Amino acid sequence: MEKILLVVCGATPTLSAINFACYLSDITRSRLTGLFFEKDPYADKPEIKKVYGMPYVESITSRDLPEYGRKTRKAEDHIRLFEETCDEKGIPAYSKYINGPALEDIIEESRFADLIIADAAVSDISKIQEAPSPFLQKLLISAQCPVIIAPSSFTPIEEIVFCYDGSPSAVFAMKQLTYTLPELGEARATVVQIKEEEIKGDEKKRITNWLSKHFEYADITTIKGGSEKALFDYLLRKQHALVVMGAYGRNMVSRLFRHSHADLLIKTLAYPVFITHY
Repeated sequence: MEKILLVVCGATPTLSAINFACYLSDITRSRLTGLFFEKDPYADKPEIKKVYGMPYVESITSRDLPEYGRKTRKAEDHIRLFEETCDEKGIPAYSKYINGPALEDIIEESRFADLIIADAAVSDISKIQEAPSPFLQKLLISAQCPVIIAPSSFTPIEEIVFCYDGSPSAVFAMKQLTYTLPELGEARATVVQIKEEEIKGDEKKRITNWLSKHFEYADITTIKGGSEKALFDYLLRKQHALVVMGAYGRNMVSRLFRHSHADLLIKTLAYPVFITHY
């Protein structure tokens, strides 16, 4: 792996996300790029809009707002924190402040990146009403490389938990994790599925054989009953873990973040979540 992107909303950067990005950059010897942005209620340039079908020019831009200077200075402080933290840890890093629509620029950057790390609090609205935020949902769907949602507090990864349902997307996610982060081969690998029956003999043998080629220790766990709540409870008990979900998990991940915490579990995410497309 050569290039990692850290996506940080200027209004809500967290040091834990920066530390986690530095950790992965260090173990993979990858260059780290910090992408910082702010969400303004107005565009950076005048725009043509419509009201009741009649066009008009929105002449107010973000630069006209009283808080523009304050936001700019705050973003500069956050970028400085990122660069100083990377420098102290000896991490080669580059920072970029995005003016205008951030998502399109980030997706473009992801095309030639190996991994995106998104701060769990990243949002394009002033008050998070959904978890993940609409911005983060769009990023998960549109990113052209795997995405890791950073945890609320950083700890080294000691276990990889693969959410498995027998689908091609679940297997693809397992492969992508090992190809992207082979440095985690010393961690314990656990394949967990929700099903009434155990994984069939031949399939279990193939999974075990594949895992043994990438991890020093591996295990397969079946949570019987078919309840996603049981899976969420299982995951919430994990520590020092990285949870891996395939494309099938993109719908699941919203429910995962909501489960058992009305104040949005995403704000206190205990472990990083690796999500990739199939």
